[in-house]
Amino acid sequence: MNIKKDELEKITLLLSNVKDPEIGLSITKLGMVESLNREGNTLTIKIKLTVPGCPLSATIDKDIKSALSGLGYDDIKIEFGYMTREELESIKKMLAQTQQKTPYSIERYEKRDIRNVIAVYSAKGGVGKSSVVSLLAKVASDGGYKTGILDCDISGPSITTILPIETKAEALSESKIKPGLSKKIEVMSVDMLTDAEALIWRGPLVSSAIKQMYSDTQWGKLDVLFLDLPPGTSDGPITVLQSIPVDKIIIVTTPQNLSNLMGKKTKLMAEALKIPVFGVIENMSYIKCPKCGEKIQVSKNNEVQLAPILAQLPFIFNANDNIENILDRESKNRLTEALKTMLD
Repeated sequence: MNIKKDELEKITLLLSNVKDPEIGLSITKLGMVESLNREGNTLTIKIKLTVPGCPLSATIDKDIKSALSGLGYDDIKIEFGYMTREELESIKKMLAQTQQKTPYSIERYEKRDIRNVIAVYSAKGGVGKSSVVSLLAKVASDGGYKTGILDCDISGPSITTILPIETKAEALSESKIKPGLSKKIEVMSVDMLTDAEALIWRGPLVSSAIKQMYSDTQWGKLDVLFLDLPPGTSDGPITVLQSIPVDKIIIVTTPQNLSNLMGKKTKLMAEALKIPVFGVIENMSYIKCPKCGEKIQVSKNNEVQLAPILAQLPFIFNANDNIENILDRESKNRLTEALKTMLD
């Protein structure tokens, strides 16, 4: 910290006069000040935002620098992070005690009749998350679990392309949505609700759409709901992990060094949000010889052990195939047992 006690008290007092523009309470009272650090005559303040990519962060930055302008620092740096679900829950309780309305942006949703919410995620795009989600859902459904999928990729939804949709989603009265069906799997995706081939939305709208699809869909009683998260570490996936009651994360990676580096970044974000990583699905792991059936490893660069490997999948597979055509018996049994451990 490198800040003397009397100086720290003075800074904290001045910061207590800075309010979150949306909630209207002090950033110190809301627990938004994560740390203070002084190096020479430079003061660095880490602030945890209630909303990732908050459009009002520039206002908070300006107000903090204005409040501390008389302390004589040559430079005041503001670094922004984001709050965990537990920290947001504490704010909601605080607002409830003072009878203040909770802003929609930090509203958290309940599980209702969903026993397990599992996010399938990677900070890197192109690793085949949607195909993996489809496979996981089929294994869970074949195991007797009532299963659902929420495609959280607003800009590039693909679940409805991968899975055969037998019954499309239907808008009901009272702003509720009946999910589509792929055999016994309930499916919800934004392309079920619009004819647009490509949606270009800003971050806050993306986050709002994901949360609305989760909260307005009548899922019924599910043993597991798989969330197909968009790639990256931007507003969309962070908001999902903050506001939807995710129990565990499954990371999807490929054997290449770049993918593993991004997988490590994915795990760090999960740890920052205090959501346990259950395991890793290694996609595009090998090529199966069509003549002899031998498995040819695509790469041997996978040296990063992020979490237990639940399954290794072939480089090319059709998610509509029977599971037996995708996984050998040993791999299928291992994945089935892993899901059973996670869901029971």
